Amino acid sequence: MKNVINRLLKIISSAIFAVLVILIILILIYVIRVKLLASNDRLGEVRLNFYTILTQSMYPTIKAGDVVVTYMDENDSYNTGDVITFISNANGQITVTHRIEEVYEVNGQYSYKTKGDNNNTADKEIISSNNVLGKVVFKIPKAGYIQQFLVTKTGWIIAIVLPCLGIVIYDILKLFKTVTRKGVSVIKKDKRTDDARKRLKEVINDEEEE
Repeated sequence: MKNVINRLLKIISSAIFAVLVILIILILIYVIRVKLLASNDRLGEVRLNFYTILTQSMYPTIKAGDVVVTYMDENDSYNTGDVITFISNANGQITVTHRIEEVYEVNGQYSYKTKGDNNNTADKEIISSNNVLGKVVFKIPKAGYIQQFLVTKTGWIIAIVLPCLGIVIYDILKLFKTVTRKGVSVIKKDKRTDDARKRLKEVINDEEEE
């Protein structure tokens, strides 16, 4: 039973470590790519983005603390009822996530009238397609709180350092246990050899006495 528990713990710890490593690598790749594109004024090529919702303007569809994942359609194909994330110039160029109420098209250029599900009135600003950052494809409930926690020193230690340290300590203890077992095995083997030699010597002495 003890061996089964130890194996299970090892599998769980290894799985957690692997997931963390994969997540860190993906995040690093994403951040590096975004920075490279931004430095070359090609930020529009970033199709998939993550945004943390800070207000209850889209409650109950999207709540404060949720993370929304948006996808930017290169053809600006957004329709009435879609929830989009955009840059609002009227509010000091902040990022807003609201639902499209009406779509306007003039000479092939689209613009949108939006409204938060929890707001009584529609937004005064008409959003140009150039300010749309993408359509919300799904949300991760309360992940924003986790994100905010992870960027803190305490969060980094708890989520990354401690699991890695735990795996290292586990491997060291396992190595020490293996070495100890081998040492005990060698001692027992030497003891058996000495006993055999002693027994053989006793047999030889007995034969000589006869």
